[in-house]
Amino acid sequence: MTDKRCGICGVENYRRHLRFRVRKEQVVICRGCHTYRTFPYSNTDYSEQEFYCEHYIKNEKLFRGFARSLIEIVLRHKKNGRFLDIGCAVGFLLEEARSSGFKAEGIELNKKAAEFVRSKGFDVKECALNECGYAESSFDVISLNHILEHVIEPNEFLKGIRDIVKNTGIIIIGVPNHDSLVAKLYKSKWYGWGVPEHVWHFDRGSMQNLLSKNGFQIKELIQNSQYYAFSKSLRKNTMAVLAGIGARLGAGDQLIIVAQKT
Repeated sequence: MTDKRCGICGVENYRRHLRFRVRKEQVVICRGCHTYRTFPYSNTDYSEQEFYCEHYIKNEKLFRGFARSLIEIVLRHKKNGRFLDIGCAVGFLLEEARSSGFKAEGIELNKKAAEFVRSKGFDVKECALNECGYAESSFDVISLNHILEHVIEPNEFLKGIRDIVKNTGIIIIGVPNHDSLVAKLYKSKWYGWGVPEHVWHFDRGSMQNLLSKNGFQIKELIQNSQYYAFSKSLRKNTMAVLAGIGARLGAGDQLIIVAQKT
C-alpha cells in the first residue's frame, strides 16, 4: 500500500533512510515525528498462512524461553488478574501467564494457530481488536509482542488498547529496535527491518512519542537481543554474536516496554 500520510502524526513529508538492493521497498523517515516506516508496505493476511504455526512449534524451546522472560518482567509490575495476549500465536505466553496465576486469553488471526491454542483450554478470538467486543477496563495486563510494527494505524490501535486496560493495569510491548548496534552495522541486511510486512520501525524515542501521544507512560524499558535465526551461515552467526554484544552495551536489537495509562 502507498498511503503517504504518516499514521502517527499525519504529516506527508518524508526523507529516505534506506533502500534495499533487491526489493522495491524503502525505509523512510517522517519529517514530522521522525518515526521510520516502510514505503510501500504490505497489508499481509496471516489468517491462512500454513507455515506460521509450524514455525513456533518447531522452535518451541526458544519461544517458550522468550515467553518466560516476558512473564518475569510482567511479574515485577502485576502479580495476577486478567491477561490478554494480542497475536498469541500457538499460546506459549498464555501458558506461562496461566501457570503464573493469571487468567489468560488471546487474540490470534491465524486460524490454525487459534485452533491449536483453543485445544489447550484458552479463550481465543479470531478478529481485529476493535471487533472483539471487550468491555472497558477489562484487563490487568495486555501483551503486544512484535505486533505494533505490523499495525497500519497505531494511534487507533493503541486507543483501543487504552480503552480495555484497567487504570491500574499495564501493557507490555516488544518491537525491533532500529537504533541497535546490529542495525547500524548491517544496514539493509539487518533482519529486524522485516519489509514489507513491518510497516513501522521504532527506537526508544519514537516509542516514547507514540505511547505519550496515546495516553501511556513508560514504567520500564529494556533493550535486549533475542536473535533467533539459527543458521550455519557465518554472516548470521556473526550477527547473533554482535546482537548479544549490543544488548550488553544497552544497544540491543529489541525493545521491551512496560507502560501504564496516564
